[in-house]
Amino acid sequence: MKTFSSYDLKQFERFLHSPYHNRSQQCIDVFESLKYYLNRATAKPFTKGELSERVFKDTKKINTLEVVLSKLTRLAEDFIVLERLNRQPYMKQHLLLDELLERQNLEYCEQILNNNVNRHANIKQRGEQFYFERYLLVNNRYSCTILRNERNAWKNLNELTHALDEFYLVNRLKLMCEIESYIKRYLIAQNDYEIKPTTELLKTNGVTENPMIALQHAMLLTIRHEEEADFQKLLNLLDRYYLNIPKNELLNLYSTITNFCIRKSIQGHTKYTSILFTIYKKQAEQGVLSNSKYVPVQLIKNIVSVSATIGEYEWAKQFLEIHINDVNPDVQESVYHYNKAMLAFYQKDFQSAMEHLNQTEKMDLSFELGRKTVLLRTYYELKESLAFDALCKSFREYVHSQKGMPTRLKKAYVNFTSVLRKIELIRQQGGHEKILPLMEKINSYEFLTNKPWLIEKLKELPAYKRALKDVGQEV
Repeated sequence: MKTFSSYDLKQFERFLHSPYHNRSQQCIDVFESLKYYLNRATAKPFTKGELSERVFKDTKKINTLEVVLSKLTRLAEDFIVLERLNRQPYMKQHLLLDELLERQNLEYCEQILNNNVNRHANIKQRGEQFYFERYLLVNNRYSCTILRNERNAWKNLNELTHALDEFYLVNRLKLMCEIESYIKRYLIAQNDYEIKPTTELLKTNGVTENPMIALQHAMLLTIRHEEEADFQKLLNLLDRYYLNIPKNELLNLYSTITNFCIRKSIQGHTKYTSILFTIYKKQAEQGVLSNSKYVPVQLIKNIVSVSATIGEYEWAKQFLEIHINDVNPDVQESVYHYNKAMLAFYQKDFQSAMEHLNQTEKMDLSFELGRKTVLLRTYYELKESLAFDALCKSFREYVHSQKGMPTRLKKAYVNFTSVLRKIELIRQQGGHEKILPLMEKINSYEFLTNKPWLIEKLKELPAYKRALKDVGQEV
């Protein structure tokens, strides 16, 4: 019940008062008492004894209470299933058609089928759910034709096979993308998985003209091979078909594309930062930032960070002011100040960045990594050597302690703190002979966050010019 919204609670109350669904007054009484304990104004921890006292005026009726709670749980399960069914009209129609077929009410079944098939054919945004629903509808039509006249079912059988192939390909390609992403993210050994059926089906005439299949296939090739040509094809397909893809699935596509760009940026391919900004900008313009009540904190952070990195300060500022109210109110203030700190840092207003960072509170791993990184860079710029040294040490320990953190990400942040610490030592102690070896090391790292900034800081050192002169290079 803690997951129920105010609307859910009202609907569930109506559900409980319906004699068709519930004939137990005790279930209603327990529900009313639970509402009291879950009310924000009166919410507090409670025991079964206290609940028993409130419902039965007797603290000892625990066994009776547990029986009622069990019944109430089953009713809550039935309720959320019905609510879900009401949000999926085609699944509801499918169950109706199944029942009509079982009753052999073929005339009414055909009427329902024709209405649904015609309505479904007019849907413009077609994603996983669409192909699943179409398969169910075509399957129902085939079953209906079999009962009417088995000889005439041949055309329906071909249509059913095609619908199944499309449904299979859309979902199989998505799963294969997830497998490849998981392998890249966690650097694990690739498991053998059967891909021949997928490869053969993709050769079928016209199948790759399906927008979802074309996009998922291009996504798979991009993740697997990481070739520029595959990535560009994927972006072109997305520009061509984004209006035909449901918001939740378009969001998943954007998420995979942006993760790919972030991974390439961490690997040192700096051009992907500008590409990532362009993608984020399109995502914001198309209103594809979230499929839930709130926009994810991580997405806001990434968009502002990338925008600031390439100098799009005004756009980033406007984006933050517009979308900060879309963030969960519980963390809204910290998210706002963190992103303001990031913008101030990139505009070299380091004191303002520090002031904003001091108004943030600890949240999730991604937020904490970003906060500590900006803070470390700010200490470096302000030449706060004691605070810098302490944070370098604690940051490395923090990263190493995160057991669920992807290996590539750990390496990127550990390498960052190591390189920045060496730059700081050269700044303090000199040692121009260490400059070029360090530059070579920076360029050799496969995983290194904030690489362009680190190179910039290294080149700012007075010892850098001397190092170049020593090897006969122009400054």
